[in-house]
Amino acid sequence: MSQTQRGYRKVLCDRTFPACTRCVLSGRACEGYGDRLSWPSENDARSSMIGPAPPEQSGAVVRPELRLVNASSWDIRLHGLVAAPTSHVEVSLAAPQRLPVQTLGAPISGPPEALQRLLNTSIPWIDLLHDSVERSLFEYFVHEASFSITTFGHDAFKIRETLIRMALVNTPSSMAILKSALALASFHLDNPTSQTTGLKISALRALATSTGGTIGPAESMCHVAAGMILCTLEFHQTSAISSHWLWYVCGSKTIIKTARLDEMTQTIDFTALVGWVHYCDVVARFSLRHWKPNFNLFEGDPSDITFEAFKPGVCADVQPANLVGPPHEILYVLSEVFDTVVGPSDARFETKDYREYLKVLEWRLRSIRTTELDNQVMIGTTSPDFSTVIELFQLAALVYLRRASAGIFPVNSFHGQWVDRAFTLIAELPTCQWPFPLFVLGCEAHTDEQRLTILDCIARTEGSLRFRNLEPVKRII
Repeated sequence: MSQTQRGYRKVLCDRTFPACTRCVLSGRACEGYGDRLSWPSENDARSSMIGPAPPEQSGAVVRPELRLVNASSWDIRLHGLVAAPTSHVEVSLAAPQRLPVQTLGAPISGPPEALQRLLNTSIPWIDLLHDSVERSLFEYFVHEASFSITTFGHDAFKIRETLIRMALVNTPSSMAILKSALALASFHLDNPTSQTTGLKISALRALATSTGGTIGPAESMCHVAAGMILCTLEFHQTSAISSHWLWYVCGSKTIIKTARLDEMTQTIDFTALVGWVHYCDVVARFSLRHWKPNFNLFEGDPSDITFEAFKPGVCADVQPANLVGPPHEILYVLSEVFDTVVGPSDARFETKDYREYLKVLEWRLRSIRTTELDNQVMIGTTSPDFSTVIELFQLAALVYLRRASAGIFPVNSFHGQWVDRAFTLIAELPTCQWPFPLFVLGCEAHTDEQRLTILDCIARTEGSLRFRNLEPVKRII
């Protein structure tokens, strides 16, 4: 290397360490002895290595229709909930048919075409939730507030899926469902009352807007859904001092009977909504039967509300028909019990027909099979504890009938066995948001152990953010 001329330096290196002596004598900074990289000149074919150019890619497919989507994990979960096709989903409300309800005179063999689209199609839900506050409220409704909806016959999971799908359609009637859901979520978050009230008013305005023209089955089902969500909101807010919740129940029931929605082919999603109204109607009958105008449950309750003012005139004696399964069988018999039982002062009390009819009602209650393996399929529930709830409801109904008969049925060993079995079931349940069995069996608690069983169950239920407002039951007991 010492005898080699190094490129542009034109200085022979003598490889002296640490610096080249020649560089030192010539006053240059030695650049060392390592290899140097340099680019050959453009026309220097000898120093440059020229290889073939890479082949051009051919056959590439350009897809201009592809777009990037800004989506979060919550967006993906919600899309999977509302848009995933399932074999059991058939009810739909996306495109309402203009079928006046007064012309539906013939029996309906199945849901109209307008009821076949919503739950099986993609839903542009993001177009309805531009506001970040409403988006947050809807997310809370999906994950928490919707669990406060209490029904019997189909669990809250199926109701939730049905309501979410119905809410995410850009029609006035579906907008009423969405605003009602946001109002319920706002209440559960303890937001200012003005926000909850404003959303409730928006829901009512959307319902009023959707009544322009004729109302088909699709709009009718949306009115029922929105009304029942508002019923749940009123029940949690002011159930002890207001009859507004009862107006919503009776109005929803009237819509079902007028549009003959309960005569359509039964599907899980469809009957879940109608069954929800059925349950609330039976609870309303129980409340009206035992309504006490001078009983103040809370301090400051008004005591001058008359029965006529409390019971809306729209409340007819009819109820949704054609619902099957053990839960609805129990509710149908309970409804007859509430309408039939009279006190000892009534002239019918001593008649043979009345006493025989009470025996028939008890036999019908005892004949309902609550432990069959296919009950889970029949009621469409995913909860492993729901069979226990069905049996608990049956026992509470039997105990109530014995007590309400005012001595016609003896309080014998059967009664004691029913009560003991019921308290065993209550202790096994993680939560129980159904007031009727808690109230009836709470009145049967004669030992400290039984009282603690009831109070512990209420405490467990109230400890969950998803269920609230059992304080009236506790106060009555």
